[in-house]
Amino acid sequence: MSDMNPKNRLQSEENEQIKLYRRKRAAEFKLNIDDEPDVLKFENEDAVSSENITSSSDNEDSSNEITSFSNESTRAQIERESKKTLRAEKREARKVNRIKSGRNKKIFRISWLLLILILSAVVAEFFVSGFNDVFAVNRTSEEMVTIIVAKEDDADDIAKKLESKGVVDSALFFSMFLDLTGKGDEIEPGVYEVATNKDYLGVVNYLRNIDNRKTTITLQFTEGVTVLEVADKLYSAGVTSDKEKFLNLCKSNDFDEEYDFLAEIEADEDRIYKLEGYLFPDTYEFYVDEDPALTISRFLDNFDVKINETKVDAAGYTETMTIRDLALRSGLSIDELVNRASIVQGEAANIEDMFNVSSVIKNRLERGAERDIHTLGMDSTQFYPYSSFEEIPEDIREDFDSAYETYNSEGLPPGAICSPGLDALTAAVAPNNTNYFYFCHGDGADGAQTSYYAETFAEHQANLVEAGLA
Repeated sequence: MSDMNPKNRLQSEENEQIKLYRRKRAAEFKLNIDDEPDVLKFENEDAVSSENITSSSDNEDSSNEITSFSNESTRAQIERESKKTLRAEKREARKVNRIKSGRNKKIFRISWLLLILILSAVVAEFFVSGFNDVFAVNRTSEEMVTIIVAKEDDADDIAKKLESKGVVDSALFFSMFLDLTGKGDEIEPGVYEVATNKDYLGVVNYLRNIDNRKTTITLQFTEGVTVLEVADKLYSAGVTSDKEKFLNLCKSNDFDEEYDFLAEIEADEDRIYKLEGYLFPDTYEFYVDEDPALTISRFLDNFDVKINETKVDAAGYTETMTIRDLALRSGLSIDELVNRASIVQGEAANIEDMFNVSSVIKNRLERGAERDIHTLGMDSTQFYPYSSFEEIPEDIREDFDSAYETYNSEGLPPGAICSPGLDALTAAVAPNNTNYFYFCHGDGADGAQTSYYAETFAEHQANLVEAGLA
């Protein structure tokens, strides 16, 4: 070694330093993956520079050797760490999925169980209610209702009609009963009076027996009934199966030739039902499903008898007279008389009240202008052809405006507003002789309905207060 020349000695020392440095850096090597994944970082770069390592080819080879070694180690380390991390992530994902799967299965089982319980309860209730309906368990009323079985009715139609009248609780169950027993085709068309406490078999057997069919129907119509109400009652009872035909006939002139009191009516485009007021309220016997024209003739025949043959006592007359004769002496046409009488019928609280109410109508029509009163102002006329605000169909109720109302229109309405009875007709043709221009009704001190009449508006206002109306 002592024989080694200075240049070789220097080279040998540099090589030893490089080897020593290489071993030291390999031991101290630390990888920063996130910041500089492919670059080695040295803590003593200034020290390395101070060694004055030249840029010789040997030194470059040594430096490249360090980088090559470090990159290979880094890649191996990264691969190992990546695989390890990936395995850990997969294990964690499987664990999370197992937890979620278990939770979802539990929720599904609970939901499915609840659904089964609900469906079971619904089905149980369905069959229990059906059982009760079949055997009329909860139907104890012995009320008799009218059932109309038309020729074209099938099992479903019959079941719906029975349900609507309270004979059965479920149209669905009754229809199923008819289908299962095959008895639907055995039910005879016609009109029946059926008790509401029968079981299914009892109902079917009753409707199968032609001896239970009615051939005639007796109905009572009270004073103040309207054409619409008459039509509804006739249809519901099975007297007519064509309500629209009945109503159209009530608008027509088809009966003018037979009844002169109808032929005398003056045409008015605002008049809704020409026959309003002429369907005399009484008790009638009809055939089942008879022709609407025949039904109307029954009413008109009765009206004809009442005004032309029936004699009544009237104030101011010493002898009994017919309504027509009284109308002639009063200078009233039959139609004007019926019009006034219908308002009297709609306004008066009782028969005695009718004659005073009639006097108010007469006074307002004949002498109202003297008191600056130009309209009748009768509540009963406001909603015609309906009897009340509530009966007006909802789709037109808010904007409904009747041509018959008498608060804004002068004189009588275009036609009668209901069918007056004989007392109202008598009161209309022979009212009390009063100076009343106002009236109202309210509860008196004893709680009974009381009529109040007034000659002046001031008196009327005081009456409204006393009646509890103002």
